[in-house]
Amino acid sequence: MYKVVIVDDEPGALSVLSKMISEFFNFEVIGKFSTPENLIEEIAILRPDVLFLDIHLGNVSGVDIAKELFKKRCNTQIVFVSAYDQYALQAFEFNIIDYILKPVSRERLQLCIEKIEKNFKPNQAETQPTTNGNANNEHQLIRFNTQSGFLLVNPSDIIFLEADHVYTKIVMEKENQHYVAQNIGKILTSINCNDFVRISRSHVVNTRFLREVNRTQKKCIMFNGNNELELSISKTGMKTLDEYFA
Repeated sequence: MYKVVIVDDEPGALSVLSKMISEFFNFEVIGKFSTPENLIEEIAILRPDVLFLDIHLGNVSGVDIAKELFKKRCNTQIVFVSAYDQYALQAFEFNIIDYILKPVSRERLQLCIEKIEKNFKPNQAETQPTTNGNANNEHQLIRFNTQSGFLLVNPSDIIFLEADHVYTKIVMEKENQHYVAQNIGKILTSINCNDFVRISRSHVVNTRFLREVNRTQKKCIMFNGNNELELSISKTGMKTLDEYFA
């Protein structure tokens, strides 16, 4: 069962969307909010699998809320709901799963539900990825699908992730790399580890291997013990790193 929270400052839209989502067998609306007040704290308490979030919430932007949840490593999947499409590119920086334009049709919501079910398992926000049976995080193995089968990876061995269209390149500590058939946002959610920070739309880094950040050149240096690897940092990524190491 997917647990859902909806946030919309229009009571009518909130009620209609809640009813539409509840008609899907495997989805349960556990919270409805018409204001963003204390929303971050409520999300932490309710721990929904999916958050349907309006972009315009009075003087508060849904993008800013998504940004805050992203910084807090929240694993709740976000679906933006908006009457405007100009925020879509910015929104996808924060690991959202879909962007739906108002008014929401049943057909469009159906596509969104199918995307959620295809890419995300319920209760992922509360459970750990597949492991080898050892409760110690250092020994967790996460499964990633590849073109020929699947790959088992210990997150602590990952130096960084690099987006490559629908695939993601995983660069490992021992100078090997793998391409997996999952997007970078989904992998970041699966890892569920505070060591990982998204520094741009294309890169997620393991801060254990981060050695230097150059503000002027907007680049960082990753070090695997033998070689230095240079990656570009976006404006948002720089801010995220500042807050991470504050």
